[in-house]
Amino acid sequence: MVIWLIGMSASGKTTIGRKLYDKLTLSDKKWIFLDGDTFRNILGEDLGHTVEDRKKNAYRISRFCEFLSSQGINVVACVLSIFHDNQRYNKENITEYKEVYIDVDFDILIKRDNKELYIKAQKGEIKDVVGVDIEFQPPYSPDIVINNNIENPDYEKMIESIIKRFDIKIENTYSYTQKNLLKFPHKYQYSKFEGNLFFEKIKEDRVSSISFFINRLHKLNINDNRLTNQEYKSSTNLILKDFLIYLNNSTDEDLIKEKKIISLIIQRFEVGKKLYLTYDLKEIRKSSLEFEELLNYPLFSMVLQKYYNITNTEEKFVYLNAILKVNDIISSIKSDFILSDEIYYSQKALEGELKIVGELI
Repeated sequence: MVIWLIGMSASGKTTIGRKLYDKLTLSDKKWIFLDGDTFRNILGEDLGHTVEDRKKNAYRISRFCEFLSSQGINVVACVLSIFHDNQRYNKENITEYKEVYIDVDFDILIKRDNKELYIKAQKGEIKDVVGVDIEFQPPYSPDIVINNNIENPDYEKMIESIIKRFDIKIENTYSYTQKNLLKFPHKYQYSKFEGNLFFEKIKEDRVSSISFFINRLHKLNINDNRLTNQEYKSSTNLILKDFLIYLNNSTDEDLIKEKKIISLIIQRFEVGKKLYLTYDLKEIRKSSLEFEELLNYPLFSMVLQKYYNITNTEEKFVYLNAILKVNDIISSIKSDFILSDEIYYSQKALEGELKIVGELI
């Protein structure tokens, strides 16, 4: 498939094309991104910007896309494309040729033109600018028209409309919880997903895990899941489970008093993606090597959610980041939760995260 994004300079076709390409790389097919200006530079700038030279460059791009398509390589091409006969050539010679027209009013193009091509052309400082001294004719019959006249475009919605229109199948599984994250911690160097899609994939993962916990909990006869406070400090150590139970039962005022300790535990958690039985009181570093107290993970998530809800600064995202990661662990080891408290609080931890995610999307 060759997706040909047509639009004038400053229409946003390269931005849309890049985002579309990033999304298409999630599929199991080969995709490359091709920008018309970059293609011209690769060939050594032997062509100018006259109508005749533009036509030659257009056919070069077409033939190159035709060659890639014949080799099973899909292309997202961002081109100005002012020649209808060139577009007809594409439709006749390129297998699965798809045309997307990025429609933007000329007065808006001028406002968005950081290079000031249109203004310079109107002043006579430069020549051969499409839209000023070279006429731009929209394509005759594009497969889809994208209106990009709004000030703050929703690119994600645009991309989804293109993918849906061309019926492109993309693998959207959330892979971070496919392995036991206590045994195989994830480095979280990057994510395949971004924006709402990222949260939508998390939502699917969590809904599945919540259903698992509900079914498992249904088999148990439970009257009361409230955990009571215990002494959470020894002479030298902080007992994490009892500390988290205390915070989970605490008022906002008590949470604020313990904020420094929680911040340090978050830092330690970010390094190894584990929660240890005890931490020394002086520096809040692990004072045990055991991290298999499974109840700590949902309790930690629920405490972080309480901090998230009482915080109105950018620090909310520190808590959110940790919530997502600890809940990834919960989801990845859900089969290991067998005690009623573990199951119950894991379900509540994931449900609380879903509420936050729902507000974000």
